[in-house]
Amino acid sequence: MVRIVTSAYSLGGKKEDLKKICLENPSWNYEKLLLKTGVQNRHVLTDIETPESLSIKAAKNCIDKLEDKNIDGIIYVSQSPSAPLPSRACILQEALGITKNALAFDVNQGCSGFVYALSLATALIKNKQANRIIIICSDYYTKYIKKSDRTCRPIFSDGAAATVVEDSKSGDIGPFIFKTDGSGSHHLKVDKNNIEENLYMNGPEVLKFSLNLVPEATHELLKKSSLSVDEIDLFIFHQASAVVLNKLRKKLNIPEDKWINEIKNLGNTVSATIPIALNNLMGENVLKKKKNIVVMGFGVGLSVAGCIVRNYN
Repeated sequence: MVRIVTSAYSLGGKKEDLKKICLENPSWNYEKLLLKTGVQNRHVLTDIETPESLSIKAAKNCIDKLEDKNIDGIIYVSQSPSAPLPSRACILQEALGITKNALAFDVNQGCSGFVYALSLATALIKNKQANRIIIICSDYYTKYIKKSDRTCRPIFSDGAAATVVEDSKSGDIGPFIFKTDGSGSHHLKVDKNNIEENLYMNGPEVLKFSLNLVPEATHELLKKSSLSVDEIDLFIFHQASAVVLNKLRKKLNIPEDKWINEIKNLGNTVSATIPIALNNLMGENVLKKKKNIVVMGFGVGLSVAGCIVRNYN
C-alpha cells in the first residue's frame, strides 16, 4: 500500500491584486471578474525566480519535514520548464542531494498532472521499484499571458508543490480513473509565432468539457471504488476557477463542507493546485481525520485524472 506522507509549496514572489490588474485595464469589471474567477490575488515569478528555483524551495521544505530523508524517486510535472532538456528531475536530483540510485523523470501534463504522477509513483512503489518518491509539480503559465488578456491573466498563478509518497501499511492510493479528449486540445493551448508564445483559452468550451467529463469520471471512480458520495469525506478537485468549482459541486450534489475551494489567494497554479490544497489540509490536521478522499485533476489536454486517497489511522 502507498500513502501521502507530507508536502510543501512555494509561490511566485510577485503578488498581483485583482483590483490593481483592473486599474491597469480600465475596461475590466472588478466585481464580475472576482465573481467569475474567485481569484483575489495571483502570484507571478520574479526576475530572479524560475520554475526550478521554486521547485527546489518547495522540495527542500517538504524533505525537511521527514525524519527519514531518504528519497529514491523523483517525478517532475511541468508544461513550462525553463528548458526542454535535460530532464528537470535529473537537475533536481543533484540540487536536492538525492541518491544517484534514484529513478528520475519528467511528466509533461498540466491540470491533471499531479494525479498522473501519483498513479506512476503508486505503481512504482507497489512494484518494488522505489520505496519513497517525491512528486514535484511546477508551472509558469504567466510567461505566456499578455497583461491585456482578460481570460487568462486574472486566473493563473506561478507556483511549485512537492509531495512525498511512500510504501505504507496505514493507507492506500487508488483506484484511478483517466479520460482524454484530444479533439478539444485547441481550446487551451500555447500559440506560437516567430516573435512570441501566448496562452489561449476558450473558457466556455473548457467549462463545457469540465461539466461533462469530470462528473462522468467522478461517478465512474466511485463505482470502481464501491463508494458513494456519502462515504467520501473530502473532495479535492483542481482549483480551476470559482465558476468551474461551483458548477461542478452543484452538478455532483456535494455538500459544501466536503468541498475544497481555496483559489481566492492562490490562483490557478495548474498542476500544483491539488498538492497545495493537500499541504494546507495537512497543516490544519484535517487530512488525517478523513478516511476516503476523492482527488480529481482536469483541464489542458483536454484531460481528466482522478483517484481515491484512503487513510487508515
